[in-house]
Amino acid sequence: MLGMTPRERFLAALEMEPVDRPPIFYQHLGAAKWILQHTGLTMREGFHDPEVYAKLALASYELYGFDNVMAGWGDILTEAQAHGMTWKFPERDFYPRPDVHLALSDVDKIVPADPLKDRFWSVPVKAAGIMIEKIGRDVPVVGGLDTPYMIAGNIIGYENLLMGSISDPGHVEKLVETVLESSFMWGEAMSRIGVEIAFLEDGTAGMEQNSLETCMRFDIGYVVREVEHLKKLGMKTFVHNCSAMPFWKEEMGTGADALHVPLRAVDEDELFRVIKGRMCLGAGIDQTELLFKKTPADIEKEVERILGKWGGAPGLIMSPGCELAYKTPMENIQALKEATIRFGSS
Repeated sequence: MLGMTPRERFLAALEMEPVDRPPIFYQHLGAAKWILQHTGLTMREGFHDPEVYAKLALASYELYGFDNVMAGWGDILTEAQAHGMTWKFPERDFYPRPDVHLALSDVDKIVPADPLKDRFWSVPVKAAGIMIEKIGRDVPVVGGLDTPYMIAGNIIGYENLLMGSISDPGHVEKLVETVLESSFMWGEAMSRIGVEIAFLEDGTAGMEQNSLETCMRFDIGYVVREVEHLKKLGMKTFVHNCSAMPFWKEEMGTGADALHVPLRAVDEDELFRVIKGRMCLGAGIDQTELLFKKTPADIEKEVERILGKWGGAPGLIMSPGCELAYKTPMENIQALKEATIRFGSS
């Protein structure tokens, strides 16, 4: 176990094998302020150019030194615009915003989208290939993808999606089925270029947004099929749910290798008891208050508490609960890494 590379450490944790310390997971383009300052590049350039996208993602590894880089940012609209939703870029450099959603009545016109043929969705896929060539032997390049129901919500708007799930379930199922086919093509493209881990953003699987029955039918049921397809391609799967009331027990049944949830959103004692030994856990430390507003000493104390509570068992990944806020203090990001190394090393 000594001297493991980040790639070895990350894959071993997903397989619930012993590691020298828990991996530290980096999501999307977290704490982007420092990355943009460091590179002199912009997010907007990254959305248009795979080389710029790769430089920004690689800069996160240079600056923060977590155990992965990620090809998939937290704008959550890239896949939706490939299916006909239009977006616009704000005047300030930031993620794009929705411009015009499609209507549920447009579902019959929506066809599966090949990521490599789309102007924007192709960018992170091609960037993943660039990153694999540069550091992929030692550092895992994680592919980021929104789940089908979440993409569907961005295509037609979440209010329309939720209403349609009740009033016109057949059209919603057809839309989600179409998006699932696109997701299969994404997995095949990522697998061909050597991406080994898929990070599936499933933030719609929460009680504050859906009933459990609706969620199982339109959301988690399709995640099961998505995970199954990715597994056939030889990829590991990491399901993320940052909702305020996540259906995490049901997501454990998706067949994914790991589940990533913010610890503040769950009964932590129950989560640890149920998941330990069954699948890998991405333990999401609060990124909205603790990592963003508190001190390095506060973060160190929380990391020590979580690692102590987990008790040294395999299958734990440390991480923020979701994407780090734009201006998260650099010293707090470093504290998360250093505390994990200090208290998690075997």
